[in-house]
Amino acid sequence: MNKPNPQHKYDRKTTIKRLIEFIEKELHNFPNSQEFIDILKLKKNENQHTQAFSVFMQAKCRSKYSFQREVAQKGSYTVDIGVYKGSLLIFVIEAKILPTPKGDRKEYEYVYGKGGAIQRFKDNKHGLDDKNNLLEQNAIIAYIKKETFEHWFDKINEWILEAGWCVEECLTPKYLNQNDKHLSRHTRIDNTALKLHHFWVKVT
Repeated sequence: MNKPNPQHKYDRKTTIKRLIEFIEKELHNFPNSQEFIDILKLKKNENQHTQAFSVFMQAKCRSKYSFQREVAQKGSYTVDIGVYKGSLLIFVIEAKILPTPKGDRKEYEYVYGKGGAIQRFKDNKHGLDDKNNLLEQNAIIAYIKKETFEHWFDKINEWILEAGWCVEECLTPKYLNQNDKHLSRHTRIDNTALKLHHFWVKVT
């Protein structure tokens, strides 16, 4: 089993706390940034949004962290964004557009099914460092094109229950006065604990 790596507890709690606070602080500036405007000028798909977000965050962090695209995970899996501190992969972020683009994709893939974001973390396919050690905290970023934050909060919790997961895995607001940042807690397939941060941003 891939247990969370004890050597990464050098000051992991403080490091991740500061990283989360940094993302929260900068997220609302992203849709009006030059990176968003320039990179999404021609295409506005999930990959372009994630590329713009990575470039934007990299510029803002002033080398405290490195935001890298398409980072290798378990087997042939990759996750949309990996965050490095120095040479250590400390945090990974999966990205989704809401509503899910039409085609052969399922509307509930934020949660489960083929490409299911939360499910991949639960199944240990996402959420690992470069040595395949599990990371205790990770994130999902949603680029929201339609509907309200409240709509997606209710819908995602509906999908979590629809997947047959327990109610304790539903999203809860991280801050009482904000509805664009949430938390969820899960048990992975190897019975290790997982905390997911959910960052939502309205885009056009």
